[in-house]
Amino acid sequence: MSRTGPRDLYASYRPSPKLLAAIAEWEESVEQEERKRHAARKAIAVELSTATVMRDGVRHPVSHAALAEHLPWSEPTVLTIAREYGVPGVRQRKKAAKGT
Repeated sequence: MSRTGPRDLYASYRPSPKLLAAIAEWEESVEQEERKRHAARKAIAVELSTATVMRDGVRHPVSHAALAEHLPWSEPTVLTIAREYGVPGVRQRKKAAKGT
């Protein structure tokens, strides 16, 4: 059955203080979560930039994959975080010679 007139939005309705307080509390927790998520992402970037492991008597930087094993995020997400913060990759690719 279709509506015969304009939709009634109850212009006189006002949300209860309890509802408004619950929404405000939820919005605050979302903002706090966002700040903590950014702090965690920055910590991951710093870890990728500074962490090393000793292998065969030589220090090597920790890879995205190695770090991802200890995080709740996948390796591609760790790679995205590294790119977001400008962390160079561990593997240095050979650059093709010009003119070849």
